[in-house]
Amino acid sequence: MTNKEVIFKNLFLGTIYGPGSQYVSSVVYDSREAEEGDAFVCIAGEKHDGHLFIEQAIQNGANTIIGSESEKLHMYSTFYNHISFICVPETRTALAQLASTIYDSPSNSLYTIGVTGTNGKTTVSSFLYSLLNDLRMRTGSLGTAGIWDDEKKTEFKQTVPTTPEAPDIHRVLHYFRKREMNTAIIESTSIAIEQKRLATIHFDVAVHTNLTPEHLEFHGTMEAYKQAKMKLFDQSKSAIVNADDPQMAEELIRSFKGTLITYGIEEPADIFAKEIRTTLEGTSFKLRLFGKDYHMHAPIFGTYNVSNFLAAVAVCCQMGYSAEQILSVVSTIQSPEGRFQIVENDAPFQIVLDYAHTPDALFHILSAVRHIPYRNLIVMITGVGLRDPKKRPLMAEVAEGLADEIVVSVDQPGHADRQEVVNDVLKGFKDPAASRIHSVLHREEAIHYAFDLAESGDLVLLTGIGFGGYQVIGDEKVPYSEMQVIEDYFEKFFCNKQALCES
Repeated sequence: MTNKEVIFKNLFLGTIYGPGSQYVSSVVYDSREAEEGDAFVCIAGEKHDGHLFIEQAIQNGANTIIGSESEKLHMYSTFYNHISFICVPETRTALAQLASTIYDSPSNSLYTIGVTGTNGKTTVSSFLYSLLNDLRMRTGSLGTAGIWDDEKKTEFKQTVPTTPEAPDIHRVLHYFRKREMNTAIIESTSIAIEQKRLATIHFDVAVHTNLTPEHLEFHGTMEAYKQAKMKLFDQSKSAIVNADDPQMAEELIRSFKGTLITYGIEEPADIFAKEIRTTLEGTSFKLRLFGKDYHMHAPIFGTYNVSNFLAAVAVCCQMGYSAEQILSVVSTIQSPEGRFQIVENDAPFQIVLDYAHTPDALFHILSAVRHIPYRNLIVMITGVGLRDPKKRPLMAEVAEGLADEIVVSVDQPGHADRQEVVNDVLKGFKDPAASRIHSVLHREEAIHYAFDLAESGDLVLLTGIGFGGYQVIGDEKVPYSEMQVIEDYFEKFFCNKQALCES
C-alpha cells in the first residue's frame, strides 16, 4: 500500500524523540515482519516484550518505533536520529490508532457489527452473513470460521484464532471498502476487547449471546470476564441482547443508553420463539416479531441455534429490514463449518461434528442430538490443554448419563501433559463404573476409536476444537484436518472390508 504521512502529535499523547512525522507504509507488532518504512509497536506479550526487539525492527527497515519505556526509547534515539521514537502510556491502544490511521479509518465507511458471548459468536455471525448477503447487503465477516468477503473465504492470514490483532482487522476492513462492500461482522472476544484490538471501531450494532465460565485463565474472575464483554457496548450505537442470559442481560438492559432489541426463548423479549420442534430436516417454530406471529421452518438444528438465529434476525431488524424481507431468505441460511455439521458419507452410522468445547456448549449440543433418531449415542469429549484446567471435569459432568459410550481425549495440548488433561476430565464423572468411558490421548486416534465402537443405526457425536486447520502442540501450530481424519478411517475400513470379501 502507498506510504502515508503520519504526524505523531496529532495522533498520540506521548513524548516524541526524533522526527515528528514519518511516511509509514504499514504497522507491525512482530519485529521479524518489519520492512522498509514500517512502524513497529512494542507489545508486551505472554512470553516476550517487544521492547527487546527494537534493534531487530530497525535493522529490518522500521522508521518508527512506538513503546512505553521512555528511557530505552530515548537511548535508541541518540543512535538513530532519523527514526521516530514515540513513548505512549499504552502500546496496544497506540497499535489500534496507528493501524486505523494508516488504512484511512475503514470502519467509518462500513456498517460494523460486533458479536460477543461465550458461545454462539461464530454461528450468529454465519447466520447474519448469510441473511445479509441474500438480502443484497454486501457483507464480510472476520472470526473463527475465517475471513470472508461477500463471495468467498479469503486468503488473509489469521494469526489469532477468532478476533485478529488491530492491524489485521483494519487491513481486512480496508479490503472490504476497496471492494465497495457495505457491512462487516466482527466476532469480538473478551480477550480482544481487553487487549484493545477493537479500540478505534465505533460499532453500529453490538450483539450479546450469553456468558458462561471461559477464559478465566486470562481474566481471573467471572466479573472481570463480564466487564470485558460489557466494554464492547460502550463503543456501540445499538445493542442486541439475549434476554435469557442470567449473567449479563439484566445489567446490559439497565445500563445501555442507545437503541436496544431483546431476543429470547424463555424470557419475554422483542423477538421471541416458541413451539420449537427439531428434526433431521431442520427446526420449526413460531416466531413472534414485535408482537406479530410468523410460522417458521429453518435449516438449523437445536433450540440453542434458534436463539442464535433470533440474534441474527434482531440485527436485520435493527438495520431496517422488514419481517417479510428477512423471512424470504431464511430457507437458504448457512451454518458455519463444525457447528452441528452432519457428515455425509457411506458410514452405516450417523456422524455429527460440533465445536462444543465449553460445558454450556456441550450441554446444548447433547440436548439437540437427542431429537435425532439413533440406536446408541457415542460421544467424544475433550479437555483443552491451553484453557482453564478447572473447566475440564465440567465436561464430564455434562456428558455423564447422556451417552451410551463416552470417549475422552485432548484438544490443543500446548505444553500440557496429555494424560494429565484426560485425568482432569475423568475427575468429573460421579459414577465412572456406571458409564462406558474410554480415554484416548490423541484426537485422531480417539475419533477412530469412537467409530470402532459404532454399529449400524448409532450416532457418533465428535465435539471439541476439531476444525480451524491446526492443533497447538508445544509452541507449534501443527496442521490438522478433521475431515481428513474421518476420510482416512473410512478409506481404511472399506479397503479392509473389500480385502476380506476378495479373500
